[in-house]
Amino acid sequence: MANNGLLLVSNAAKAHRYCSQVSKYVKNVLYIKFNSGPDSSLPVINKQIINIYTKASTQCGNVDVRLMLKPINSQEKLKTNRPYELIMYDRDLAKDVVNSLVNNAPPETQVQSIDSDKSVISKLLTNDGEAVKTYEYVALGGTFDRLHNGHKILLSQAALRATKHVTVGVTDVNMIQSKTLWELIEPVEIRMKAVLDFLTDINPDLEYNVCPIQDVYGPTKDDPRFQLIVVSEETKRGALKINEKRKEKGLQPLDVYTIGMAEELDQQSTEEEAKVSSSNLRMRLLGTLLREPKPNPNIPDWPYVIGLAGGIASGKSNITNKLKLKGAAIVNCDIIAHELYEPGLPLNRTIAEAFGDDVITAQGEVDRRKLGSIVFSDKDQLEKLNQLVWPAVVEEAQRRVKALGEQGYKVVVMEAAVMIRAKWYTRCHQLWAVIVPPSEAIKRLQERNNLTEEEAKQRVSAQPSNAEQVAQANVVFSPYWSYEYTQVQIDRAWEHLQNYLECRK
Repeated sequence: MANNGLLLVSNAAKAHRYCSQVSKYVKNVLYIKFNSGPDSSLPVINKQIINIYTKASTQCGNVDVRLMLKPINSQEKLKTNRPYELIMYDRDLAKDVVNSLVNNAPPETQVQSIDSDKSVISKLLTNDGEAVKTYEYVALGGTFDRLHNGHKILLSQAALRATKHVTVGVTDVNMIQSKTLWELIEPVEIRMKAVLDFLTDINPDLEYNVCPIQDVYGPTKDDPRFQLIVVSEETKRGALKINEKRKEKGLQPLDVYTIGMAEELDQQSTEEEAKVSSSNLRMRLLGTLLREPKPNPNIPDWPYVIGLAGGIASGKSNITNKLKLKGAAIVNCDIIAHELYEPGLPLNRTIAEAFGDDVITAQGEVDRRKLGSIVFSDKDQLEKLNQLVWPAVVEEAQRRVKALGEQGYKVVVMEAAVMIRAKWYTRCHQLWAVIVPPSEAIKRLQERNNLTEEEAKQRVSAQPSNAEQVAQANVVFSPYWSYEYTQVQIDRAWEHLQNYLECRK
């Protein structure tokens, strides 16, 4: 199997027909190039952009399909961003065209012909589709997280309509925080690089400007050169705002080309969106290994310790219970802290001395609600409490981890709300994090603890953000959806962990 391959077809309408057949022989990227002629007009290419990318996920698996927008020129050497090792061509392609392209390919390139199905091709050519108007300067914008086939349609339609220049605005961090699992969105630099890589692959003759944007307008609001903006159904309102702004500045409004949503033909759960989306891809990352664990020479190899982090009301305890059912031993650092508060223990007296006797009940117990009202409204007070409690808690937690290992447990989950802030993950082999949207955590906290909205917000904001946790985590869970979907995440993570531990033996 080749890492990358090139499919040459005698006209653009054949590309869809051959895509699934050829992708079986390619592991990474499949380039599709077509011959020039009346059957490779812009309307046909426009139609094939939608046909190929809409069905690529189901027909071509994980292969990165890229329809190159320029017809074959037998006099030029094909340039792609990734070297191809396999050329496949349909037999209707002229021999001189094939010979020229093969002769210009690296000597180790494999070459193979494929048969055409004229009955299918004739059906594809019966309707050329909509007319395509072209413009010198074209613009579009989006998040472009983990470039998928929906993005490829959007970018290809923009490049197809441009004769000189395409500008792509990529949303920066201030514009992504309303999106599902935004904490898992790639850095803007990586997203911009992926967009530019794709565009230069499908048409290297255009000039491109891929830039970060901090608002819906980007450079389109005051640059008179832009003539067209390409949008999706869900972003077309942004085009209207841009044209209002251009009108205020005395500029010509942009023509707007709207692309319909690409249907998700490989929907993996009812929680996912019915359209091809980056949100679906991020949801599929839950329970998977986001980053490889690094060797930790400061702790014993066994038992294998998973640090489980999660903010208040994130559902961390629910995840812990599911992992316990899988066979993991549990060390709950929050419970340890409460146990160390017990009357007669040193920490109980220390807290009274630090925060006053008012935080101690008549029975000698720490009044956690009174203590919470003090520390969650004052960062200095919270830090003071942490410095008193953390050393005692982690010492006891490590003692219990060691004891559980001696009892024969292979995996111990060390659960702690302060796992990130206290950096206790440095005492673990891996860090797993549990996140839900802050608004959901506040709602849950109000219902569970009978708090006011302001009190709940104070407690949530006093803890590490979801982004802080994700930045350190090897695996991320989100019990925000159904019980069944949470279980899928746990099953996925546990299976990978068992395979990983088997390889460590």
